[in-house]
Amino acid sequence: MRGSDVSSYYSQQAAQIGALIDKHRAVVEQIQDQDKLLQQELVAAQRGLAAVYLPSLSPTDLERVTKLTGFQGFARRDPRVAIEQERKVIAASITKIEADERFQRRDVLVGPAGTLSQELEQARDTLQSLQTACDPFESLEGFRELVEIGYDTPNFKEKWWHAGYWKHWAAGDRICKQLKMNDFGDDVLPAYLKTAEPRDFMAREVERINNQINAIHDLVRERDRLLDRQQNLEQIYLDEAQAFLGEHLASADVGLLEQWAQGTDLELSRAIQIGVRKIAGIQAKRSFLGDMANAGLPQMVAKLEERRNKAIQKRNKFSRPKHAYAFFADNTIDRRFEDKQRALSDQVDKLSTRVNKLVAARNYEGFDLRNDPQLWWLYFMHAAPPRYAPNLHSYYAQRPNASVITDPNYVDLDDGQDDAAARAFVAADQEQGGYLS
Repeated sequence: MRGSDVSSYYSQQAAQIGALIDKHRAVVEQIQDQDKLLQQELVAAQRGLAAVYLPSLSPTDLERVTKLTGFQGFARRDPRVAIEQERKVIAASITKIEADERFQRRDVLVGPAGTLSQELEQARDTLQSLQTACDPFESLEGFRELVEIGYDTPNFKEKWWHAGYWKHWAAGDRICKQLKMNDFGDDVLPAYLKTAEPRDFMAREVERINNQINAIHDLVRERDRLLDRQQNLEQIYLDEAQAFLGEHLASADVGLLEQWAQGTDLELSRAIQIGVRKIAGIQAKRSFLGDMANAGLPQMVAKLEERRNKAIQKRNKFSRPKHAYAFFADNTIDRRFEDKQRALSDQVDKLSTRVNKLVAARNYEGFDLRNDPQLWWLYFMHAAPPRYAPNLHSYYAQRPNASVITDPNYVDLDDGQDDAAARAFVAADQEQGGYLS
């Protein structure tokens, strides 16, 4: 086998390893995208549980929140007191707006036939005619610049030895010829200002009238906004209180919340149980994905990059002139990586599928929170975790007889198939064969 053939083999291997690296990085991106969805799901679950604890702002419900969650926020910041204070502020603001003469005369001022509306229309017509008179000047190339720098006036500051001086002088002469006038400062500017000054004045008038009209519309919109808020104040504060409580639930001990709920009525206890288990399950999913994206996959990518670098070194070695046409034994090529390479490709594809399956799992309610949170994986997936999640994999490796204990009182609607499958722990690591070691 020629050295050039050996070099070609390792070049191809380096490219294949590069494709594997890209596959692994794509799964990292997939996990990051899925984690964003889980974060949204977690926030929604926390808000949903908060709504279970706090269906209204009644004293009874607020007291129950403190009892069942330990949350003291409403005792320090009572939303009912805040509602009454804002109700007074809104009522005073509405009264002030309705007493404003502009609001009272809004139809007369800004209606279809309102005085300000007509005045604005007339001012716009006048402005248009004045602008038409200015266009022959302002449409000429460089004209506005000459006016702005004060060309051919005492305000013109450029010195004759500056290049800009001669450029602007040439532009001034060209404009004079285009307008058939003799001098820019003596003829063109006075003729232009004769139309520009009234145009500018009328533009300011249009702006002034527009501002008056907009101010009246703003008054009407603000009154409508205040009325709408006034009518929905209870719901607005309830939503805010639930969001406030949801932030507390984000860091609460879900197992303790479930225990505290056991002393309440059966319906409420069950609703809380479902909510806290959903939060715990979503948090477990995010933990598993983080283990893969931050530990397992980067470790694999680092190993693959090391293997690719070795392949590149061999490619470069055998491509040198002294080796390119020399003959080498067939065993010069290490083909042991070929089968492992295909297994790795299949393995990362399988991991991608398992990530989607994990995120899509919704059977939160039957899990017993007295279990270790790592057992959520077995509960969701009914199989051993991949070595791409090294911390999770280590947990199961140390517990070869691990099994999920589901809630014995939970009644599922799918004939208990999930629970039965969850109890059957698949001890063998199905992905070990392709793992790069």
